[in-house]
Amino acid sequence: MSRDEIMIRCIVVTFSFVILFFIGLASVYANERQHQWVIDSAWLQHQIMHKHPIIIFDARSLEEYQQGHINTAINFPITLTYVEINNAYYVKNLKKIAPLLQQKGVKASQQIIIYDQGDLNNAARLFWVLELYGIKNIAILNGGMDAWPEQYPLTKSHTTPQPSQYFPVLNSSVYASTTVAKVAAYSDLYQLYDSRTLDEFMGKRSATEKFGHIPKAKSIQNSVFFNTTTAGVKLLKSPKQLDVIFATLDKSRKSVTYCNKGKASTLTYFLMKQAGFEVSHYDGSWLDWSEKGLPIEK
Repeated sequence: MSRDEIMIRCIVVTFSFVILFFIGLASVYANERQHQWVIDSAWLQHQIMHKHPIIIFDARSLEEYQQGHINTAINFPITLTYVEINNAYYVKNLKKIAPLLQQKGVKASQQIIIYDQGDLNNAARLFWVLELYGIKNIAILNGGMDAWPEQYPLTKSHTTPQPSQYFPVLNSSVYASTTVAKVAAYSDLYQLYDSRTLDEFMGKRSATEKFGHIPKAKSIQNSVFFNTTTAGVKLLKSPKQLDVIFATLDKSRKSVTYCNKGKASTLTYFLMKQAGFEVSHYDGSWLDWSEKGLPIEK
């Protein structure tokens, strides 16, 4: 073998190792990202069994909670976190939310896990509320109760939270007011994402007397974020699969998500945040926009 051939082979081998290194690095990053934001049933059961210091919130209704819930979970229905005006949801202000978070035992130093029945809308809404008020270490249980294995125990015992001294700090960057939504509708620095059904987006149906969507908005359905198992359980796609979806969106702009009332689009918000977008959620959403008689596109 000539000297030149040996050098070429060395270069090829070295280049191959570099490629494998970066592929491995990307895989590690994806796994870390998954565990930072989304956890599975096995991981959560391990934390419970070993009594790790986590707070688990069940974001379903009290009635659903009483029928059976994950051990040590504290019931935290999202209805406690908002006021309903003209059928739209508006998060409670700092003065009203502070005693609620303290009563539920929220601590900035302790990881919080949230789950719901399985569509993750309630879990994502509570995630957004907690993040809005300064909590950072939060994850959502993938698949919620629907994905909780039969071999893992449930309980009907009510878990009483230990009150905390947490005082919320407003993280306004994740909150989009009507004013921000109006700016987003006409500024090239923003992009709006509509989580309602395609028929609602196109103006064929509406939850209000106004039909269509906010100007410049793009439709993105929550259904695209899930895979369905052979047992019929819906689970969030992997970070790699979600990245394929989000690769079609403009990451260079600030993003604003909205839906009808302000719940379903928090899942879009949650996943875009996970994927590295600078994103905020329009509280009140379409019902707020329609009620104020603002411009509409079809």
